Amino acid sequence: MKLRVLVPLLLAVAAAIGLVVGGLLPSGGNGASPTASSSATATASATGSPSQSASPSPSGSTTTSSQSNFKITKLAPGEKPPQFVVVSFDGACRLDLWKHYLDLQKAVGAEFTFFLSGLCIVPDNQRFLYHPPHKAAGTSAIGFGTPSFIPGRITNMTAAYNSGNEIGTHFLGHFCDANGVDSWNQADWRSEITQFNNFLDNWPKVTGLSNLPPLPFTSAVIKGGRTPCLGGKRSQYLPVFKSFGYRYDASGTGSLRWPTKVAATGSNAGATVPFTASASSSMWEFPLQSIQVVGYGRSQLSMDYNFLYAQNKGVTTGSTALCNRARTSTTASYLKAFNAVYNGNHAPLIIGNHFNTWLCGAYRDAITTLVTTVHQQHPDVQFISFIDLANWLDAQTPAVLASLRGLGSQSE
Repeated sequence: MKLRVLVPLLLAVAAAIGLVVGGLLPSGGNGASPTASSSATATASATGSPSQSASPSPSGSTTTSSQSNFKITKLAPGEKPPQFVVVSFDGACRLDLWKHYLDLQKAVGAEFTFFLSGLCIVPDNQRFLYHPPHKAAGTSAIGFGTPSFIPGRITNMTAAYNSGNEIGTHFLGHFCDANGVDSWNQADWRSEITQFNNFLDNWPKVTGLSNLPPLPFTSAVIKGGRTPCLGGKRSQYLPVFKSFGYRYDASGTGSLRWPTKVAATGSNAGATVPFTASASSSMWEFPLQSIQVVGYGRSQLSMDYNFLYAQNKGVTTGSTALCNRARTSTTASYLKAFNAVYNGNHAPLIIGNHFNTWLCGAYRDAITTLVTTVHQQHPDVQFISFIDLANWLDAQTPAVLASLRGLGSQSE
């Protein structure tokens, strides 16, 4: 079973136990404040309220998404491509996990993509600044920021960017219900992204933390994102992504093969297009990949929540034995998928993760073991961000890209 949009019943159960699917964990000392969805209709205060009418970044903006150390090589026809592994994190809020993954990144010389849930840096007492589509002002499926944690998040975002990682977007309210992202039109997506950008660019006003050093980047560095629950109609969100200068979408589902380009404008938005398609009307599609869940007799998308669903029906807690089984299974699954591409078509391996410690930290441990083991055994492998991958692909000739795509899907 391949889950693209998470089951509504599971979401309801998750909300009831305080689980934040796809973003923040309102538990312990590092999550967002688990404020219940508000039914209030109050509008944002004029004082300190970021504008909601900012213009999008120009399409094709050359502003980089990180201080990347990645060196781009241009392949000759028939030359073997590098082996890339792309690790990304949805949510990117918990302070302890920021430290863990930044330490991991530095230890192996990797570069990751951190998809920020923008409400991490919106204090709970400023929640009415957020006007989500088709919801009351101040509503969020994942809560808002606990004020005392926000300085640490700003500090970690700064460290992440300055050490070569990419900052992307996981948007704001994370709505996966009947009135959520699947129902949004282009105007709704434009509102969501504009608000995300304004919260990020005006964070000193929003947070009241004007004494902190400024972030070393603005919303102009955002060049891609992953939609909540992998949801949303591509015909509605891709044209908006392109208008804000995004160069890729990481919300799709796929297999162990080389990426392709999709139309980002017009009536066929989301359809595969030739590698010669203009950058002004297309973008890269970087899907999660279907891989085998070792020991469970099935395949799932290469993301921790989907593995959690396969291994424990989406329940985030379990016995020590169950946790150990999930940890062992996930680690083996990731390594098996890696070995398949490394010894096969050399397609980038794409792994998605959340800032969580579900099942006794099984998924945190699995991604950590994957990165450290591959680095030790295969020092030629490059752990890069999505924007690095987009830049590398754009540097290749259409003929080379077509030959890589022509290698097909790699079996495990």
